[in-house]
Amino acid sequence: MPDFSQSAPGLEPPAVLDHVLLPVGNLEDAARHLHERYGLQANPGGRHAAGGTANYIVPLGFQYLELIAVVEPSEIRDSHLGARVMQAVGDGRTFVAWALRTADLDALRAKLLGEGWDLPPIAEGSRRRPDGQVLSWRTQDVEKGAGPTAIPFVIEWKIADGLHPGEAAATHEHGPTSIKRVVVGARDPESVQRRLAVLLGESGMHEVRESDSDGVEELVLAHSGEETVIR
Repeated sequence: MPDFSQSAPGLEPPAVLDHVLLPVGNLEDAARHLHERYGLQANPGGRHAAGGTANYIVPLGFQYLELIAVVEPSEIRDSHLGARVMQAVGDGRTFVAWALRTADLDALRAKLLGEGWDLPPIAEGSRRRPDGQVLSWRTQDVEKGAGPTAIPFVIEWKIADGLHPGEAAATHEHGPTSIKRVVVGARDPESVQRRLAVLLGESGMHEVRESDSDGVEELVLAHSGEETVIR
């Protein structure tokens, strides 16, 4: 298994930024728009095993953007994320969620429970890529509601070396690109910042600002010494 345990100050086990999810109505149209406006290449990702969703992936090394759409509405009743995607598309939101990764989800869950966090159970997930390869993972949501949240969920990949979605081949207009910063809005920014500090330590990968609603508001990408901002 690959080692995704990049260091994060003050956190054992470590959690680092993995991906940011953009809810869309049509995957092909969204991928074309992303390329035309930002010069980013999105590749077909595949259908999730449950929840009625499918995705396209924008590879960014060991990070990525995920264009995610509900392709079978009848299945979202069993999917926390699917319901959030449908709501976000209806609300016209650019982002629906963001995700951290850890090498030991059980240990991270135990740490959070020990600090009094009220967590839903760990969930198993998978999807089949267009080439037939199945990717599997486990996720820990930290919010139980279906509405927007500023707090990321956490993923533990159960894959072989080289299969992280961010490692896939892609040619972006501005060359190699990475996520520099995720900006989240929060109705209670002090509370959100405290919780993010537990998950990420003193990371410069995120910024919290006061807002009328909770959730990711802005994404800053770095490439060739410059920045691209997606809002």
